[in-house]
Amino acid sequence: MGFIKQPLNDAKEPEAVPEGMYDLRIHRADEGKSKAGNDMVTVLIKIEDSQYPNASLIRHWITYVNKDTPPDQRQMRLLDQRRFLQAFSVPYQEDGFNTEDLQGQTGRMMVKQEEGDDGTVYNRLVLPRLK
Repeated sequence: MGFIKQPLNDAKEPEAVPEGMYDLRIHRADEGKSKAGNDMVTVLIKIEDSQYPNASLIRHWITYVNKDTPPDQRQMRLLDQRRFLQAFSVPYQEDGFNTEDLQGQTGRMMVKQEEGDDGTVYNRLVLPRLK
């Protein structure tokens, strides 16, 4: 195989945006398992702001409640789920929601910065309180 000509200097790592209010769109939602083996959805969220074309996708995890969920985590997880669903206008019922309804939904909310263990700065959602 010969030399492949590519403009590799144009490749840039995505960047965290400054803290603030942003229009957001759910880019993708993948069902899977947490490190502990619990069912969950990993949601990738795109910042819809032309001022930041190289903005990193925001990761948000929706961890399900099951019979093994400790009581102190049960309420926290359910509240996080409901806040997320309301913030993105995702239809839900008293007893749950469909992950297929997540992709493409939009919302406007606060995004903050958070430094990871590796020193990389990431964006995280600040979910609004329930209406």
